[in-house]
Amino acid sequence: MSRTYQALRKAEVDRRQRFSPSPAEPASDEQRIDRVRSTNGMDGQVEYQKLRVWLTNPAGREQPLQTVMIVSCRAGTGSTTTATLLARTLAEGKNFRVLIIDGNFRTSSLNRAFKVKNSGGFTEIVLAGVPFEAHIQPTDRQNLFVMTTGQISLLPAEVFEAKAIELLLAELKQKFDFIIFDAAPVIEFPDSYALAPKVDGIILVVEAEKTSIEDAQKAKRNIELAGGQLLGVVLNRQQNYIPTLLRKFFHVSN
Repeated sequence: MSRTYQALRKAEVDRRQRFSPSPAEPASDEQRIDRVRSTNGMDGQVEYQKLRVWLTNPAGREQPLQTVMIVSCRAGTGSTTTATLLARTLAEGKNFRVLIIDGNFRTSSLNRAFKVKNSGGFTEIVLAGVPFEAHIQPTDRQNLFVMTTGQISLLPAEVFEAKAIELLLAELKQKFDFIIFDAAPVIEFPDSYALAPKVDGIILVVEAEKTSIEDAQKAKRNIELAGGQLLGVVLNRQQNYIPTLLRKFFHVSN
């Protein structure tokens, strides 16, 4: 995490040296995804393709990664966008069948991002024993499917603690090559800690100029204490200070 640590430290210093920007109207999930596409362009696609290659490369691993949870420290740092773009990138390569699950009962949004209904989903499957096939919905991308939260539980952590979770994941692994969880922020809510030991790996999303080093370290420590395996960190919304033309010339990447 040394490069991420240095980037966060630099961003934190820069942030303290500037005035805080005026608050803007929050963007929708679809707008966030489109904004990432238009801002990053080919560079952004390449970074997600690198992440896909890394996740699908079995070298040095005892078992393949099939279930991956995407989390952030706090809300609003781009974990849903990261989970969505990662799922789409995985589905584009080698005909992988990919399922993205909305595990964020605090601010569920995948139904809006993929323009599907949330009339039933993860909660009904785990707590009511509804067959999972009934709540898996296709998206506008080939090989990419989505499972929404369903009814919002008053105690989300209990949903992930249910014994049916492990059985569900075992069944889903037979149907899909990858299962991506978009989960609740780990600093603000305990939900993701209950799911952490049940997935193959976890990716932590931090935002340049927003996520503090203390929050990132606390999130890492708590994820590992919960029994989760932290695969790595995605530094989101990093400001590039080198003009695009020069970045291409020098092959500079984030």
